[in-house]
Amino acid sequence: MRINNLKINSYGKLKNKDITLKDGINVIYGENERGKSTLLNSIVNLLYGTSKNKRGKDISDYDRFKPWDSEEFSGKISYTLDNNENFEVFREFGKKNVKIYDKNMEDVSKDFSIDKTSGSQFFYEQTGVDEATFTSTVVSFQNAAEIDNQTQNILLQKIANTSSSGDEGISYKKAIEKLNKRQLEEIGTSRSQGKPINIVTNEIQNLTEINEELSKYEELKYDIEERKSRLEEELSKSESKSQFLNRLQNINQRKNIEESKLKYNESKIDELEEKIQNLMQEKERINKELKNISKVKKEKVNAIPYITVVLISIILTLALYFITQKSFSFIILIIGIICLILLYTKVKKVNTYNQKRSKEQEEILNYNRNIEKKIFEIDAQIQLLEKSQKEQINEAESIKNEIMKDLDDSINILRNEYSNRIDPSSMNYFINQNNIENEISQNSRLMNDKNMELHKLNLDKENILPRLEEYASNEERIFADKEVYSDLVKKNEAIEMAKEIIELSYQKMKNNVAPRFTENLSRNIALITENKYKRIVINENDGILVELENGDYKSANLLSKGTIEQLYLAFRLSMIEDISKESMPIIFDEIFAYFDNNRLKDTLKNLSENYSKRHQIILFTCTKREEEVLKALNIDFNLINL
Repeated sequence: MRINNLKINSYGKLKNKDITLKDGINVIYGENERGKSTLLNSIVNLLYGTSKNKRGKDISDYDRFKPWDSEEFSGKISYTLDNNENFEVFREFGKKNVKIYDKNMEDVSKDFSIDKTSGSQFFYEQTGVDEATFTSTVVSFQNAAEIDNQTQNILLQKIANTSSSGDEGISYKKAIEKLNKRQLEEIGTSRSQGKPINIVTNEIQNLTEINEELSKYEELKYDIEERKSRLEEELSKSESKSQFLNRLQNINQRKNIEESKLKYNESKIDELEEKIQNLMQEKERINKELKNISKVKKEKVNAIPYITVVLISIILTLALYFITQKSFSFIILIIGIICLILLYTKVKKVNTYNQKRSKEQEEILNYNRNIEKKIFEIDAQIQLLEKSQKEQINEAESIKNEIMKDLDDSINILRNEYSNRIDPSSMNYFINQNNIENEISQNSRLMNDKNMELHKLNLDKENILPRLEEYASNEERIFADKEVYSDLVKKNEAIEMAKEIIELSYQKMKNNVAPRFTENLSRNIALITENKYKRIVINENDGILVELENGDYKSANLLSKGTIEQLYLAFRLSMIEDISKESMPIIFDEIFAYFDNNRLKDTLKNLSENYSKRHQIILFTCTKREEEVLKALNIDFNLINL
């Protein structure tokens, strides 16, 4: 892998930097505080992102390098993999996701997986190198190779750890010792006392013995629960029956009310019928009375005899007077006058009588007219009553039909609603009963008895509840303890497995990896020290041994600080060959500050001859020494001034 270009828009103190890197050795020169370390950090952050987490630092990379005078906080890195695939990565620092472009400038960001915490995993998927490995092998930060008396043993231990375990932070012996100590303290053994597995085993045994005694209350609880369940089921049926009977009673009450209304309507119809009959009888009586009233006959005076006598008397008087000329002849005329007087008297009497009879006749006519009017009124009343009676009959029939339909519908709804809760034959029996008060009363007494029995069962349950709670609590504790015991067993198995794996890994490292690692380490230290130290030996008992020129071995602890610095540099170079399928670049930041000229010359010569052809080398420096030595050795390099 080779880094081609760095474009820093704004990162820390760096602004608008465009840096082109080449194959081989690149020297980035800048005086102190010109941003060399900032540029190096930008490479790491461009590839892996800028975390807001401190990760053990005093301040996070995000807070440390975010410009305070600009909203812009971004950059771009271009690089080529060993298979000649080119990529450009643009990142806004502080954001997890990046924009990744291939050689055709197509966005391939979605081709790589996304981690919720760290964002796109493109560089890890391309190289197999995570950030921790990258910063502990590919990159050596300023003063990383500088050691003093306090850190000397730590660095030597890292080399020994890598030889035995493959990781500079892991010591095989210490790992086994820690696992054994942790196994004893956190788990324990069958022979230990007061350890977690012994405590939990004893507690499980004690609680199990107690619960064997308390188990009878559990059985009693099941018996009570079974009886309660049976009672509650019976109560539920009785409650359904009670609801059914009450609703049926309501229907029957409605039926009785409606029947009462019907009876009232029927009584009104009967009253109308009675009134009609009374009016008919009254009419008949009046008709009879009308028939019994005869007409008043007027008397007539027969004046003919009287007139005849008067005429005869006049004629006779005249005849006798003319014949006799005597006055006695007028006596006959007096008889005629007397007849006239009698006739007048009789006529006057008859007229008086007839006048009286006329007045009576008028009264009879008026009476008859009143009777006829009354008969007319009676007929009108009869017609109204008959019409009202007919309407009442129709209304009563309609109400009756509606009532019967409503009652039938209510009964059917009731049947359907309780079809799954009450036996159909029982429903039919209750529905056909006119009086269900006894059934309601009997069912109520039965429910009271069952409620009392249920209350007694609840009291019995409450009385044994403390024992049941103790039993349940013990069961929970037993379950929890068994979980703890299971976890302890699993943990113990895991530790045993870890110890076994560490042992197998150690043997594998010892037999396969360690020889190759120590061989590379020996080769590098020999090249750096011009064969002053040709061989490094690492074993369990003596740690790191260095073969001297006379063939004797010397403990690395006894070497000078400068030699140990060279040894640690050789250690980093030895590791870089195996961390990735890619030929990762080698990036050093001021690590030669404490090398003397000879050591610097040997180191740069080694880097040029043995690494620069396979790895891109980037050296950050604030001095001209690297430039001068490279020129003196006639080594080609790319110089970049910040």
